[in-house]
Amino acid sequence: MNIEQLIDQLCQPQTYPHAVEVITTIETHISVVFLTGEFAYKLKKPVDFGFLDFTQKKDRAFFCQQELRLNQRTAPDLYLAVVPIYETQDGQISFESSHSADQTEEPIDYLVKMNQFEPNWVLGRYLTDHTITLEQESLLAKRIADLHQTANRVASDSHLGEPETLLQPMLDNFPTLLKNCSSDYKPRLQKLLDWTNQQFNDLRPLLVQRKQQGFICECHGDLHLDNITLINDIPTLFDGIEFNDEFRWIDGISDLAFLLIDLEFRGQPAFKRRILSQYLQITGDYAALELLGFYQVYRSLVRAKISALRLNQLTKGSPEHNYYKQITIQYIEQAETEIFDKQVPQIVLLQGISGSGKSYFSKQLLQQIEAVVISSDIERKRLFGINATDRVSESDKKALYSAEMSQQTYQRLQSLAKQITQFGLSVIVDATFLKQEHRQAFYNLADQLGYECKLIYIDSDSETAEQAIAQRLSLNIDPSDADIQVMQRQRKVLETPTENEAALTLKASELRKFFPADLIQEFLF
Repeated sequence: MNIEQLIDQLCQPQTYPHAVEVITTIETHISVVFLTGEFAYKLKKPVDFGFLDFTQKKDRAFFCQQELRLNQRTAPDLYLAVVPIYETQDGQISFESSHSADQTEEPIDYLVKMNQFEPNWVLGRYLTDHTITLEQESLLAKRIADLHQTANRVASDSHLGEPETLLQPMLDNFPTLLKNCSSDYKPRLQKLLDWTNQQFNDLRPLLVQRKQQGFICECHGDLHLDNITLINDIPTLFDGIEFNDEFRWIDGISDLAFLLIDLEFRGQPAFKRRILSQYLQITGDYAALELLGFYQVYRSLVRAKISALRLNQLTKGSPEHNYYKQITIQYIEQAETEIFDKQVPQIVLLQGISGSGKSYFSKQLLQQIEAVVISSDIERKRLFGINATDRVSESDKKALYSAEMSQQTYQRLQSLAKQITQFGLSVIVDATFLKQEHRQAFYNLADQLGYECKLIYIDSDSETAEQAIAQRLSLNIDPSDADIQVMQRQRKVLETPTENEAALTLKASELRKFFPADLIQEFLF
C-alpha cells in the first residue's frame, strides 16, 4: 500500500476503532494529521529533506516514539500513544492485528494518537482576536522555564551544543534567502551574514562556556505561537521537534528566542517583554541575555527562509505569492531591526511600600518600554537559597529580611542592572526603595555607565495597601511575604523622593482604575 492509498483510507470514518462522523485533515510537507472528533492521529510521510529522513518504516516508528516521549513532557494529557496500523487481507486498514496471539504481523506504519483540541485555541490564531490574562502569561513563562530546567543535559563529549554545531543552521538560512529574494536584498542579506559570523566569533567563548555550565539541553526546538495552545485555559506546549537532534539540543535562550520574535512579529511586544522578564526571574539566567540578540536574528531568518521556500512554490504575481514575499521581507527587516535599531538603555526604579502595586505596575510598564524587570522579592529569596514562592518560618523570616540581607539584595539588583544594561537592554527595578541611599546607589551606577536613571514612586494610602496585601496573601502565589504589619513599619521609615531626584509620583488608588500611558511616556522619553 503506497502513501496516497494509506492517506485515502485514513480519511474514511469506518477505518477507525471508534465512532467517527467527519474527518478533516491538516497536511504539511512532512506529515498528515487526521482529526476524527475525539482523537487526532498523526502520520509521518516517507520523505527525506536532509534535516529529516522518514523514508524507512523503522525510522518512522522510532520518531513516533520520540515525538510521544518529548511532547509528553509538556502535554501529557494531549499525547496518548503510538498506534501501529495493519493491512488486512482485503487491502483495508486495521488498528488491530488479524493474527492470533502466537503469531506476529508486521505493522505497515505507525500513528501518533492525541486527544483532539480546538484549533482556534492555538495562540497563533487565538491572539488575533483575543488576549490571554497576565496569569496565563506567567504560567506560560513558568512552563517554558520548567522544561528548560528539568530537560536532559547534553553529554560533555557530544558534538551537540558545540559552537560550530550551533552556527551551521544559522549559515544554512542564507543560501535559500539569497536564491529566493530579489537582487536589491542581497547586500542587506550579506550584512546580516557578516554580522552573524562576527557575532559568532565574538561570542564563541561564551557559547563554549554555556555548554560547560549545562545550558545545552533537550529543548522544544520549535517554540512559536502555533505550537502553544490553551487546554482548559492553561497554556500548553506541543509539537516539539523530534526529527533532528541539532534543532532540539540547544540553549534554552535560543528556544525562547523563537517565541519572542514571533510575539514581536505579531504585534505583541508587551507580551514578549513580560514572558522574557518572568522567564529570567524563574531561571535567574540573566547571563543568557548576552546571546539573546544573536539568537533572535537567527530565529527571524529561519522564519524568513521558511516563507522564501513557500514563495518558490507559488505562481509569481498570485495573491499568495505576494503575501509570502511580504512576509519574507518583514522577517528580514525584523532581523535588521534587532541589530541596527537599538535604543539607549535606561534604569527605571519603582518605589513604594508593600501592597502599593509595584509588581503589577511593572508588567503594565512593559507596554511603554523595552526592558527587563528585576524584583527584590525574587532576588532576596534566590540569595537565601529558596524558591520565589517558598514560605519560611518566623525565625528564618528574621534572617531573610535582616538589614544585612536587604543590603545584599540591593547589591544583587545593582549587579543585575549593570549586567542587563551592558547587554543593551533597559531595566526596571521593582523594590520598596524605602531609603534614599539605596536609590542613590543606582543613580551613581547610571552615571558610571552613562545612562539615565529615573524613579517612579507609587504613593499608597494604608487602606489601598491593606486590601492588596490581603488579596495577595489569600492567593499565596506571590514572592512577597510582607503582611500588613510589615507594610505599616515600612510607612514609618519611608523616605519619599527628594527635589533632587528625577521622579514621577503616581497614586496607587488611581493606578487601580487607570494606567496613565501618556504621562509615563512623556516622563521616560
